[in-house]
Amino acid sequence: MLFAVVLVLLSPGGVFADDGEPAEQVDVAPAPPDPGATVLKIRTIVPRRSPWGEVLIGLSRRLEAEGKDAAGKPRLAVRVEWQVTSEAKAVKACEAGKVGGVAVSFAALTASAPELAATALPFLFDGYDQADRALKGARSLIAEILAARGFVLALRIESGFRHWASRRSFLLTPDTFKGKALRSQPSNVSLATYRALGAVPQTIDGAQVNEKLSSGDIDGYDESLVFGRLAQWSKDITFVTLSRHSYEAAGLVWCKSWLESQPSELQASLTRRDAKTEALELSGLMLIRRFNDDLMPRQYLRAGKQLRELTKDERGAFKAALGDVERQFSESTSPKGRELLERLRRR
Repeated sequence: MLFAVVLVLLSPGGVFADDGEPAEQVDVAPAPPDPGATVLKIRTIVPRRSPWGEVLIGLSRRLEAEGKDAAGKPRLAVRVEWQVTSEAKAVKACEAGKVGGVAVSFAALTASAPELAATALPFLFDGYDQADRALKGARSLIAEILAARGFVLALRIESGFRHWASRRSFLLTPDTFKGKALRSQPSNVSLATYRALGAVPQTIDGAQVNEKLSSGDIDGYDESLVFGRLAQWSKDITFVTLSRHSYEAAGLVWCKSWLESQPSELQASLTRRDAKTEALELSGLMLIRRFNDDLMPRQYLRAGKQLRELTKDERGAFKAALGDVERQFSESTSPKGRELLERLRRR
């Protein structure tokens, strides 16, 4: 199944055309929901034809199938609103109960649940095994933190490990960041990371990154390979430093105010975590990693980008330069934030 999905996304009608450039995104309008069915709206910045899109569509089909009554009549219609321009606005709409769910990065959720920034601390994880063990061990606490801020964790997804991308040069040492204007996520951890390196972080919406890159207002950004490609940010950069400096977790969360307004049977269906849910979550993570680690490096090279991985010594120099970022987080976060960091450290 995983291999079949990869083939579809790499086909001429999928996300990436044979020439390595993102293909045109075409989404067929869904059929009108059955009269009387509950409509569950989910907002996300990702396109339909993407690894994350496959996860959301798989879950949507399952929920709709399980939501039929004894006569086979649909009682739930899932409608995903793809490629919204701002994760921050999607999160606010969720808090207001205007939608039923959002699929967003943890960085976007830190505006409401700043403790989650612990998951993105620089060089916290060396690889997927560490991240998986840590996030599995901390799942109940993450769900508790989110619930206190109006969100119900449904699925763990990810963007993956973030890398530095630049228009003019590789970013191989802390000194190469000094004075550079780079796009930053709005989380305090991301801002503190760039400031510790002497860069000038720019917290601009993802929809504005292309314009800022092409105009030279910013020199680069940090993002996973697959997201940078899908968002077409990679068009205007040449140098990608494979730094794996920060892991970007993400999640599908239900909006608590909307969820609590629904019948108890529907609430139970949406919040049930069973073997099927866990299998979908795992297959989604595997697909995203297949793109980030295998398919995307080849696509970047075919598009004329230069890739360079940090050496062990270079990673060590960055870890030393960024040591205070974790200390600052620990001192400024809530007790729940410190507890989360402690659990993540047990990896």
